[in-house]
Amino acid sequence: SRLRKPISSFPDIAREAFGTGGTVILSCVLYFELFSCLCIFFVTLGDHLHTLFPMISVTKHMIYISFCLAVPTALLRTPRLLSYLSAVGTCATACVVVAVAGSAIYRGDISAEVGAREGIDFSVTPAHKLWETSGLPVAFGLIAYTFSGHAIIPSIYTSMAKPQDYEKMIKYTFIAVTFSCLVVAVTGYYMFGSTVDDQVTISLEKSCGEDNIIMKAVTWLMILTAFSKFTLTAFPLALGFEEIVAPILPNDRAMEFVSSIIKLLLIAGSLAVAIFVPSFSKLCSFVGLICTMIVSVIFPAAAHLKMFGPHLPLWQKLLDWAFIFSGTFMTIVGTQSVQ
Repeated sequence: SRLRKPISSFPDIAREAFGTGGTVILSCVLYFELFSCLCIFFVTLGDHLHTLFPMISVTKHMIYISFCLAVPTALLRTPRLLSYLSAVGTCATACVVVAVAGSAIYRGDISAEVGAREGIDFSVTPAHKLWETSGLPVAFGLIAYTFSGHAIIPSIYTSMAKPQDYEKMIKYTFIAVTFSCLVVAVTGYYMFGSTVDDQVTISLEKSCGEDNIIMKAVTWLMILTAFSKFTLTAFPLALGFEEIVAPILPNDRAMEFVSSIIKLLLIAGSLAVAIFVPSFSKLCSFVGLICTMIVSVIFPAAAHLKMFGPHLPLWQKLLDWAFIFSGTFMTIVGTQSVQ
């Protein structure tokens, strides 16, 4: 009998469950998520650089940084050297969590101070609200984006030296991520209230003043993290386009040239989107609502039903359908409300 191709990625699962059409659709969603992440990195770089150098506009910062990104992204053929920078992401996350929590403990609620500086009257609208229904769509998207990245989970499992430890690893990872997000969300909102910026590190930088060396170090660490992640994220996206054009190119030299052009076009395209949609929260929310909901909620449940439906007990079928309907509802309602 014909050997079946191994399943080692989300597109492989889509191929097995829904055929070639499902693979194409899911691959488009995954590539759209990668491209959106490039746009988000541009916004992050522009916002943080603007807090350090306010005399230059955010748009100009993004344009300047695009030229700096062009060299490593377009010229380097392998991300092996840049992969060492990915460790900065973990250090930056730990530093941000500690900085936000430590600032909240040390300084307490400074929303009144920030509001007075920015001319906000909290006698009309309070700085802190326990519940605000209008913010739910954005919140759904932001929470979903925080836990995005499910597409690489099969690859992590297959590349592990000890796959038997996968469930333990994924459990501790999600516990750490959830804990970090809760700490930053609670302490950041306690400190700044409704005056908090889209990125809490920007609020910290503004409130600490120009002479705070620790906050400047955290800000530069965030910039370095976004810079390295942009280059690393651009590689798989560019590789997908390279695989499309590779059959029509005559030799490796032409392939290298076209590869550089593709990466430069990705930089230009993501820069244009970041300039016209400069809201960090909206970009993250859109990516979370569209990409993460499809890849992490709707697709796994639909594939599970398609592949194992006849053999599943009724409660598992109902649970899968609940994921599909709730994910679809949040995606449709959320994207319309966030506009």
